[in-house]
Amino acid sequence: MTEETLTYNTPTSEEIFTQIQQYEFKRLWKDNLKDNSKNLFYGILFTLVGTLIILAEGYRFAGFFLGFSLAAFSYYFSYHSSYKKAKKRHEEIIEKEISSLKTNSTDVIWEFTSTHFSFKNYKSEYKFIWREITYCILNDKYLYITASSFMHFILDKANIDENNLNKTIIYLENKSKFKEI
Repeated sequence: MTEETLTYNTPTSEEIFTQIQQYEFKRLWKDNLKDNSKNLFYGILFTLVGTLIILAEGYRFAGFFLGFSLAAFSYYFSYHSSYKKAKKRHEEIIEKEISSLKTNSTDVIWEFTSTHFSFKNYKSEYKFIWREITYCILNDKYLYITASSFMHFILDKANIDENNLNKTIIYLENKSKFKEI
C-alpha cells in the first residue's frame, strides 16, 4: 500500500504574512529582551550599592560597584539600540516582501510525500527528506516546520482547511520529529 501524496495550495496574504513575521520576530527576541532587562536591574542595584558605599566613605570599594553599574548600563543601552535597529530592518524587509507578494501573488504549494516535504512559492522551491524535518505547533495557531535546522516554514492554521491541516499533522507525526522551540 502506498501512502497518499498530500498537495495543497495556500493563498498568499499580506495580513497573514505580516502576522507570522511579527510573531516570529517577537518569539526570537522575547528571551533576549528579558535577559537584557536584568542588566538594567543590575545596573541600578550596583549604582545604589556604590552610592551607599560612597556615603559610608569607602571610596575604593565604591568604584568597583560603580564600574560594574556603568558596564551593565552600557550593555543594556547597546543591546536596546541593537534591538531597535533589528526591528526597523525587519519592518523594512516585511514591506519589501509585501510589495513582492503584491506583484507575484501566486499561491504557496505545500507537498508531503512518503519520501520528502516540499515547499514552493513565487521566488523559491525547496525539497527536504523527512529525516531533516522537525515540527511544532506554536500558540495553537501556527504549524512551525524546520528543515535542516536552518529553514523555517510557518503555516497559519487560518490559511488551511481543517481536513488538510489534520492530514498535514498526521504526516508530520509519522514522518518527522516533534521538537519544542
